Amino acid sequence: MNSKSRSRNIKRIFLVTVDCLRADHVGCIGGGNLTPNIDRLAKDSIVFTRAFANGPGTNQSFPAILTSTHFLIHGGLQLNPRCSTLAEVLRKHGFKTVAFHSNPFLSKIFGWNRGFDEFYDFMDTLKGPSAFMTRQQQAGLSGKLTRFVASLLGASRSTKVQRLLKKIYFKFTKLKIPYLEGKALNKHVINWIEKNLNEKFFLWMHYMDPHEPYIPPEEYLTDFSSRKEAFNFNLSADIDNLSEEELRTLKRLYEGEVKYTDACIGELLDYLEKRRLLEESLIIITGDHGHAFMEHGRFAHAHDILYNEVIHVPLIIFGLGRQIVYSNVQLLDLPPTILSLLGIECPPTFVGKSLFEKREGEAEIIFSESAKPDLINLRYDLSKKAVSCIKGKYKFIYNELRGTKELYDLGRDFQERNNLFDSEDEICKELLLLIKRHLLSERIYKMKLNAIS
Repeated sequence: MNSKSRSRNIKRIFLVTVDCLRADHVGCIGGGNLTPNIDRLAKDSIVFTRAFANGPGTNQSFPAILTSTHFLIHGGLQLNPRCSTLAEVLRKHGFKTVAFHSNPFLSKIFGWNRGFDEFYDFMDTLKGPSAFMTRQQQAGLSGKLTRFVASLLGASRSTKVQRLLKKIYFKFTKLKIPYLEGKALNKHVINWIEKNLNEKFFLWMHYMDPHEPYIPPEEYLTDFSSRKEAFNFNLSADIDNLSEEELRTLKRLYEGEVKYTDACIGELLDYLEKRRLLEESLIIITGDHGHAFMEHGRFAHAHDILYNEVIHVPLIIFGLGRQIVYSNVQLLDLPPTILSLLGIECPPTFVGKSLFEKREGEAEIIFSESAKPDLINLRYDLSKKAVSCIKGKYKFIYNELRGTKELYDLGRDFQERNNLFDSEDEICKELLLLIKRHLLSERIYKMKLNAIS
């Protein structure tokens, strides 16, 4: 693909990330009519049909998206201060950098503001668990309650108990929507753009709406007459014993959130088109991870789920022409891709490489990682890990947390229904060896980072 001819014309970079957005719910990738606005942009974009997140949740995925490193390099919620961020590099090369989001685990508390001239995480206007709060707030009564709930959540393996505790907590704090909704996020973003029309800038924005609880605006509700009813259903549903109808209802609520988020993206795109800002702009739309609906007997995006319903995400790049890419790619390669398009050298801490520098026929090897969370101390226990490895058509999942090993042929079985671990011994050995080498290389990499003064 000819990307270099456009690279010198890029004056604005929009990185649009969507929490919990499954690739198979985006029309141009998985079909359906949930995302007409994303699909409209995709008609003039490069669409990657098999893009994979490098972890099953925000904490595990975003190090790849913003620092081109794997999760285990950081080992917790705090961003490793020795890893360069995409924003830091772009700022050094003359871009004004700004971020808009309301995901607590991406707040400045954990270092995600590094490299941004302006960083709006809206943590001062939202209430929620300890990661949502400043250190000053954690010292108060709400912080004590938070840590108590976190300790119970960490100690309990019962999803039912976890959801009950969340319900009690939400009612205690009178919390209904624990994030900034898409329309409100758009207002902040558009107001900022209006004030910086003549600037060369990098803008990252993160929509939270497809994340639980599923409470789309009334016009996107099909089963409830109000958002309050939908919210109560979210909290009352027994995830350990979901009926088929309850599961279908939750899916429809999720689909409503996807539709709403797509409408928000459409509103943003309409504004950019009206202001003639699409020209000389690079627009990237992706998800940090997906969400499971019992495809493998699990709900949501727990730390130990590495199936495709959780790590297969959309990836669309506008501004470089039109193309559909069917090969496997990973979000780890996004930062190097952006810098390559601008002719900027990658910092030595970046692990990925540009999506446009890969040779045809070269098998991409993709690792997705996780570990056991320690909610009380806001860190991860790295003594046991879950790692998946994709090479060519095969995917191996090595899960120390659950004591399982699985192999799938994604060419024939993308939904991962037929575990080939007992019948493909040589392939299992090859991919398991790749995982062990990968973990060893990460330990060496981390030692080198720690040696940097």
